[in-house]
Amino acid sequence: MATYGWAGKLLRVNLTTGEITTEDTTQYQKYIGGMGFGYRIIYDEVPLETHPYDEASKFVMAVGPLTGSGVPCSGRMNISFLSPWSKGNSILDAHMGGHIGPQLKYAGYDALVVEGKSSTPVYIKIEDDKISIEDASHLWGKGTFESNRIMTEECGREFDTASIGQAGEHLVNYSTVNTSFGNSGGAGIGAVMGSKNLKGVAIHGTGSVKVADVAELQKLNNYMLKDLIGANNNHNVPAVPQSWAEYSSVTGKNRWSGAPGRAWEKAPGGPIDTGEQPCGDINKIAYRCLKGVFDYGEVAAHYIVKQGGCSSCPIRCYTEYEMDPLAEYDLPVHNSNTCMPVLYGQDFYPDGVRDFKYEGDARVILNGASSHAQDDLGLWCNYGNLYREFKWLCTSGRIHEFIPDDEYNSIPWQWQKDGDPRFVVEIMRRIAYKEGELAVLGEGTLAVMEKWNLGKEWLDRVAADNQNVTYNGYPKHHGAEDSAQIGQLFNLMYNRDCMIHHLTNVAQSGAPYEVSKSVMEGFFGKGCFDAQKKYTPINENKIKVAKWAFNGKQIHDSATVCNWMWPMTQSPSKERNYAGDLDLEAKFMSAVTGIEYTRESLEFDAERISNMLRVMTAISFNIQFGSKNLRIDHDAIPDWIFDKEPDFEPFEEGTIKMDREDMEKAKDMFYKAMGWDVETGIPTRATLEKFELGDMADDLAKRGILPR
Repeated sequence: MATYGWAGKLLRVNLTTGEITTEDTTQYQKYIGGMGFGYRIIYDEVPLETHPYDEASKFVMAVGPLTGSGVPCSGRMNISFLSPWSKGNSILDAHMGGHIGPQLKYAGYDALVVEGKSSTPVYIKIEDDKISIEDASHLWGKGTFESNRIMTEECGREFDTASIGQAGEHLVNYSTVNTSFGNSGGAGIGAVMGSKNLKGVAIHGTGSVKVADVAELQKLNNYMLKDLIGANNNHNVPAVPQSWAEYSSVTGKNRWSGAPGRAWEKAPGGPIDTGEQPCGDINKIAYRCLKGVFDYGEVAAHYIVKQGGCSSCPIRCYTEYEMDPLAEYDLPVHNSNTCMPVLYGQDFYPDGVRDFKYEGDARVILNGASSHAQDDLGLWCNYGNLYREFKWLCTSGRIHEFIPDDEYNSIPWQWQKDGDPRFVVEIMRRIAYKEGELAVLGEGTLAVMEKWNLGKEWLDRVAADNQNVTYNGYPKHHGAEDSAQIGQLFNLMYNRDCMIHHLTNVAQSGAPYEVSKSVMEGFFGKGCFDAQKKYTPINENKIKVAKWAFNGKQIHDSATVCNWMWPMTQSPSKERNYAGDLDLEAKFMSAVTGIEYTRESLEFDAERISNMLRVMTAISFNIQFGSKNLRIDHDAIPDWIFDKEPDFEPFEEGTIKMDREDMEKAKDMFYKAMGWDVETGIPTRATLEKFELGDMADDLAKRGILPR
């Protein structure tokens, strides 16, 4: 096995006994890293009957062989644990960017396994081979920003830290662990840490990642940056015309939003115009992603300081803002975020959105308040379900059915009507502290349904606030709107929102459909990629794409690289006919580890991880519900996906509604392609043996759920 890429050690910290040990990770290398390591360790060591908050529960922070190596867009960490909130309490992951993942690697570890429970609040300090469990009593009750500041002051400025907030301390199912920059791992990991009295981690490593072929790594880096990489989500044409570009966005909006005249207006020393960023000019890449303008329009530039981002990433998708109107409300003015928390704060104000300093800046300011509060409290949103369900509560006319009068009257509703940014901060505080009936929103969609007796029909209804893609408690994450049956399929596979960007990176890239179609059909064959709102029935080449995207997500979360940027499917280069390079992950793996990977061999290893996910889900559903059929009990699709847009028929141009019979056929074809039983959607023994998972086949057999 390779001595390159991987650090070669696993760090284990038992908070009950205080024991700290290390182990060799050679045995795990066939699981790549990150997610793969986490799944194998959890399966081997944590009975799936275990409640996520029990002392016997564990979580695994793990990185892959590419993290810390200098591969572009590789500053990631994967955190695996049992779900506190989604159906079955099965295995899921949080995903964290920033710099803390590479620091773990530089300290000499591929993974940190945390087990047991401390009797008092603590944090884990890692400095190379000096590991300690530090008192965190003075941090308990503080938000993530203050906690991270104090840990950094105590340990040293060279440390990277990550902390839970009050939501994690109060065991709110929707909780996160956050860095001081706003990088967060969600899905409930904050509460899992809180159940262990673990406030955070502080990591500094002085080592490095050994690379097998440095010259080849440098060659690949230059190739990727010069010829392949686009903007955020790897969008490959600029949103507005640039002199060098054959195309600009066909929609007028994509994440390549930097352009002449668009500036970081609050940059120290004066505004910085982002200018043009030609393909091939690697020194201009960081100006491409003017994410704030993509989110809010030109008005956002008035508040933008610069773009920030993660280790080893030239894209810089984290817009940093100074939102000075917030000072009038005694709220923090600095904000840095790139996704959900900074996009939907206005949903807390159904009727009260008003401008502050510039025309059209209401969303910027309200979302800034929302984002900072959510990150500081360590509160997660379940890819927007938290916002959607609060808005539904306010607009459905049913709020008095669920919220007692005393609690209702204590909520500052006038702030909501006035568009006061303190309103969203107060609502999030109540949820994070589990104050009142409103706090059930932080326990998860399934808890909301059960507590308020909403019934299955609540997930079937056609409504803007309903985006739940299964009956398992989580919403779609770029689904049928981008890739029809393909998106619907991979949205079914996980125990949280899928976070797969393979197809949205193409469908929303800004390039003309015919250009993207040519690229995709060059990789996967005719008919593999439909135009948006112009879908065709399922076919074998679409199944190829679905399988590639599903297994590819496991590659990215195991290697560990950024799935918002990877894979390099399309290119900004006219000379390449805008085609990317799907072999690039394997090329980087070969250069870094010294093992000869091909795209096929890497996808094989990723498919092993996909099967581990499926087996663990099957076991969890069997334990919780006596289920023997994931097709029926996990992969069922709510009615709204088929009933929406009643004026259209499926496959008619202009709609994204799916056809029931076609989707069942798509499941048949996808299960066959994965080597799973078509009737139950559970992997067969032959498939599991193929991927050296015979022990999992034996486990399924003992439980009576191995397909015959």
